[in-house]
Amino acid sequence: MTERKKRAVSFLPVYAVFLGMFLVFGPGVYNDSDQYIKMHIHREPLYPLFLALLRTLFPGEENWLTAMGILQNLIAAFSVWAYAEYAGRRFKLSFLGKTAVLLLGFAPHVTTMFFSSLHLFMSNSVMSEALCLPFFTLFMMECFKIVVETDRKVVRKAVWVSLGLSLLLSLTRSQMMLTVLMWLVIAGARILFARGAVLEVGGESVQADCRKTAGIGAGGGNGSGIGFKKEKVCWLAMAVMAVVCVFCLRTLAVKSYNLVFNGHFINNTYGTVNTLTNILYAADREDGERIGDAEARDFFYRMYDLTEERQANYKYAGDSWKEKAEHIEEWHDTVKYEMIEDVFYRTYDKEVTSDYIIQNLMADETAGKIIKGILPACFARWFGNYLLIARYGLVRSIAVVHPVLNWAAAFLYLSAFLMMWLVYRKDRTNPAVPLMLVALLAVAANVSAVSLTIMCLSRYMIYGFVPFYTGYFLLALSCYREYRKG
Repeated sequence: MTERKKRAVSFLPVYAVFLGMFLVFGPGVYNDSDQYIKMHIHREPLYPLFLALLRTLFPGEENWLTAMGILQNLIAAFSVWAYAEYAGRRFKLSFLGKTAVLLLGFAPHVTTMFFSSLHLFMSNSVMSEALCLPFFTLFMMECFKIVVETDRKVVRKAVWVSLGLSLLLSLTRSQMMLTVLMWLVIAGARILFARGAVLEVGGESVQADCRKTAGIGAGGGNGSGIGFKKEKVCWLAMAVMAVVCVFCLRTLAVKSYNLVFNGHFINNTYGTVNTLTNILYAADREDGERIGDAEARDFFYRMYDLTEERQANYKYAGDSWKEKAEHIEEWHDTVKYEMIEDVFYRTYDKEVTSDYIIQNLMADETAGKIIKGILPACFARWFGNYLLIARYGLVRSIAVVHPVLNWAAAFLYLSAFLMMWLVYRKDRTNPAVPLMLVALLAVAANVSAVSLTIMCLSRYMIYGFVPFYTGYFLLALSCYREYRKG
């Protein structure tokens, strides 16, 4: 049996595990699921279209939910398997080493099943995360190739595949627009720092210039001096233009989708209302005097008074960091749904229209006016809360929030930096170092983006779990190998 066939056969038990989890637990339908099924204006287009296709091909709720579970678990299994296969080949892992990476890939699904508030097995659920998590795993695998591979064709392919995956991710969940910016940082770093790097290829050191190792810029120039710098600038400019094109393409795709299925050529709504939630939580009533628009000011006072009535703002959060973070998380959804949404929609129902799309557009516009007025006054308090939310996000990216595990997570982050320094000092060409840097970039980007608008729940944070622990495992393995060498 050829090596390729062996790898293909090794996929079957991975898929069997995922499929078994679907047979045991069945499909999961949650509060948010209805918005995907009904192609709600709040939701990005890719996952609703995926569900619509399944409903068309497999009529009947039981039939399309079964097809969904089979396909989503197939995609999830493939992402975990492909990720472990790549890590095994690139880092020459033993069977046990590759199995460890495989188990790491499976871990987020177990984590959300037993530790998240919804207790969902991700790939069984009617939630966009069912596609987003495997797409993100594949995206990270391609990003790793960009920073650790030396073959020009491999790097070029990884550049374009990862960019395509970032577009798909941004069309699945809005928070995943961060992957487009991550791609720019990673591709830019490859362009800037590839020249003169001694890279490992099959155990041999190869001194490589930018045209051979960047994989992006392979054009003219003599590889030195002013011409070489101009070449880097040129390829960086092209990377920026690629990002601009992806954002434009995403905007066009979202607006076209909403035109076809919701009758309006508009972006998804509700983002500004989401952002208002944490800002309203941090505001004082007198901050409303800064709102120029009278209608928006009246809305703010009504919303703020509800937070006071139910003790749902910062004043009632306690003194410790723990009490403040827990109070924010306890009241976030209540503030958003009962003190912001209800105030908007009940008013619009009575005085303007019952069309929910028009209501959403008006709510977003008014929320923007409120934010513009009150944020300068409560910025310091809002930013302090942002850091508290992000703190829990960093923990949930690699662990579960708990007084003991919080310190364990801090130790893991600090020890990761320590191991990077130790490994880099011994061998500057060790690919485990840039791999961990990319993993930490993914964790930081996700936490930063999510903390701006919502809570850092496990199902939002789980994307950094596999990259971080893969990097951690490979760094620890490198340290162990160096120790064995004496």
